[in-house]
Amino acid sequence: MKTVTLKSFVIFSLLALLIFGVSVNSFAASAAEHDALASQFENLAKEMHTKVDELSHKSRSSYFGRNARRKKSRVTNKIRKYEKAATEYAEKAAYHHQLAAEQSKLNSIANKNQINLSPNL
Repeated sequence: MKTVTLKSFVIFSLLALLIFGVSVNSFAASAAEHDALASQFENLAKEMHTKVDELSHKSRSSYFGRNARRKKSRVTNKIRKYEKAATEYAEKAAYHHQLAAEQSKLNSIANKNQINLSPNL
């Protein structure tokens, strides 16, 4: 009974290590991928700012009446929505820049350690 429990524990431990190793490697992204994501988010933020600029000219209408007020409120709501999206995209870009910097730092440390561990010829 003791050997069966020991064998099952060893098998379970190896399986858990294998799954953990595969999951960590599959979700790890390189610094280049993070830089690409950051540039995509920066481009999206620029597009949102462009839309805000376009809509800000529309909100300065000289119409009068109830329809003009509705139109103006719709435009200001869109502007608010685009500004919020632009700030979210800018935050995501900054986050991915940070991850890329950390990843490149870890890669340089790993390469330095690999060079130090190689046998001297």
